[in-house]
Amino acid sequence: MRLDSLTSTEFAKAMRERPVVFLPIGGTEAHSSHLPLSTDSLQPEFIADAVAERVKGLVAPPLRYAFHSSTRNMPGTIGLGFETTILVVRDILRSLIANGADKLVVISGHAGGSHMNALRQACTGIVEEHDVRLMLLTDYDIAKLFPEDQRGDGHGGKIETSRIMAIAPELVRPQERVGHYVSQGFMVVRDPERSMPDGFVGNAPSATPELGAKVNAFIVEELTREVVKEFGVRE
Repeated sequence: MRLDSLTSTEFAKAMRERPVVFLPIGGTEAHSSHLPLSTDSLQPEFIADAVAERVKGLVAPPLRYAFHSSTRNMPGTIGLGFETTILVVRDILRSLIANGADKLVVISGHAGGSHMNALRQACTGIVEEHDVRLMLLTDYDIAKLFPEDQRGDGHGGKIETSRIMAIAPELVRPQERVGHYVSQGFMVVRDPERSMPDGFVGNAPSATPELGAKVNAFIVEELTREVVKEFGVRE
């Protein structure tokens, strides 16, 4: 259930049951010409809603902005600074805790290393401040375990395109090319998008909604299992 669909009175009553509270974090980011800018938001929100339904949890309003590095200069990428990301996420979590949350899952659809580092710093600060249990992951931590050959696949590739085909097919446009990653070695460059000249990485033309539905179901199942195990709740 979405937390912000409740009235204040309903919310207070729901929190007395000490539910697991999910915070989906996405992004507004370029995903080439075939996927929407909301790609990294649609995925964790879908997963959070599905898992919360199974464990009778609540889903907090999602944060649709993130810290971006390799795509920051691409059209449509709208992001936060590294320190801002830490502060915003920390403030949201503090507010949830002030409202009684003590079991929290932060799930990010944007899996960039620097972004996840910012989230980890925010979450580490929270568990040092408060007596709460907190899980942090990107849904791709689980997706990469799906039994499918994912070599050469990445941002906006076969898996991600398939997942959006299953979640929001009306937002997916045709893609005829295979996207490639170009390594910059050890160099720190001014224009990091040169590493992804196609705007995506992988065989997006081979994506299918059927594969996407299977991957999404796999993530929901595995995350539900983790939540039940770590928080001691029931389905």
